Amino acid sequence: MTEQEWLACTDPQKMLEHLGDRASARKLRLFAVACCRKIWHLLPDQACRKAAQIAEGFAEGKAGISPLREVEGAGAFYHDHREDVPEERLGYYAGGAIFQLGQERLASDLVADAASNAVACSTLDAGGGRLAVDAARHGEAAAQCHLLRDIVGNPFRPISIAPACLTPQVVALAQAAYDLREMPAGTLDAFRIAVLADALEEAGCDNADLLNHLRGPGPHVRGCWAVDLILGKQ
Repeated sequence: MTEQEWLACTDPQKMLEHLGDRASARKLRLFAVACCRKIWHLLPDQACRKAAQIAEGFAEGKAGISPLREVEGAGAFYHDHREDVPEERLGYYAGGAIFQLGQERLASDLVADAASNAVACSTLDAGGGRLAVDAARHGEAAAQCHLLRDIVGNPFRPISIAPACLTPQVVALAQAAYDLREMPAGTLDAFRIAVLADALEEAGCDNADLLNHLRGPGPHVRGCWAVDLILGKQ
């Protein structure tokens, strides 16, 4: 995959394959959580929503293996039902995404695929035809690619930041943006991110890729490479 292909890709499976083991387990799980938060309204029950929050805590080192088993259990009922049962087709995919999220050895590509299929099934249940269903599935996959680029950045252009730019104000703003999100989507507040970009530039940062990403349209989610870079997270 070339840099231009990476930037234009609409298939998260290809991007994840290209990344290989260059992305940390934390980054990959946060991507999977972001895919599930994006279909929050399609998750079949409150247990699945709670499970997504637990999985996010596990990625951040705030939950151990036992809570992760709770995530797996929350999606197990839906995962065990076959997609050929019409009334449970949506629940199968949406709950199946949560089930995959609860695996200790996470396959984030399976979570993304299940989430895309859940969106497609929702379109079908709403009366959409074949073209509309395919468009919904592909649109969701493309949106997931934006999330993945926000989390892992551009692997063809690794970026560092001068320690002098990491002033107390910059770090505090980054931490606030990281902590105070818009729920349930889990997106970072665009205004806080823009203020962070201004403070970073005032501190002497002149890296256009970094500043442009923070000032870009987003969406930005937990694990955003630019915020992680400031906070020293991998």
